[in-house]
Amino acid sequence: MAIDLSPALRADNTYSLPIKIDRFAHSQERSQRTQPLMRKFEIAVLLPCGAARTSHHLAPATDLFEASSSAFARGTLISTPSGPVAIEDLYPGNLIDTVGGNPEPLVWIGSTSFAPSQNLPNTSIKGLMRLIADGYSKSAALGDLMLGPNARLLQSRPALEQLIGVKSVLTPVRDLEDGHSAFLVTPPSAVRLFHLRLPRHTAIYASGRPVETYHPGKGVEDLLGENMRTLFLSLFPDIENFEDFGPLAYPRMSKETLESLTRS
Repeated sequence: MAIDLSPALRADNTYSLPIKIDRFAHSQERSQRTQPLMRKFEIAVLLPCGAARTSHHLAPATDLFEASSSAFARGTLISTPSGPVAIEDLYPGNLIDTVGGNPEPLVWIGSTSFAPSQNLPNTSIKGLMRLIADGYSKSAALGDLMLGPNARLLQSRPALEQLIGVKSVLTPVRDLEDGHSAFLVTPPSAVRLFHLRLPRHTAIYASGRPVETYHPGKGVEDLLGENMRTLFLSLFPDIENFEDFGPLAYPRMSKETLESLTRS
């Protein structure tokens, strides 16, 4: 049975504490006009004691931060042992079905709002990717799937295991745009976006399609200054450092690279 979403995660009841943009500047002389605009994030996390906690954050509207909370659109049906559940009705501690494995508890939910009218210059969220339901697939009954451009789909090819030793790879959903079965859409009003993290990186079923859970990727910490590392990790109160995200379960690969490898 779905659990009511905490008020802190509802789009109509969000807030954040004021913060000075130049707090994160590398130099006192750096102009504030060069600073990225800020975005509000809402976090729900499962604490070691078993309780859930929500918090509100303000962080730069850049690829790194936005990717943490912009994979699934509100209304996406997530597969659980109790049946499909709308992503906005999930709560930390709920069990989630994983691809090729046993159900695992949801430990973290990140969310933010995408408002087309805001037109933030540095944002990675330019629209939503709509994947059309294939009438011949098992996922057709769950309808179309709306994903944020930072989502990745698990793709399987018979030739992959022989070529690189793995059966499946993760491909950015934005690479799948073809104007027919997958295309970019601009919603008429603000849409709530989400991302989910389990104890380990894996893939879960979103409206019947295998989509990866959140992981920042390898080597991200080496690209950040100390203040940005601290700010980024503040979005994940249940971990202490980047190593706690664990290894990637599947390699990440562009659609172009995948096709070049598997092209006969």
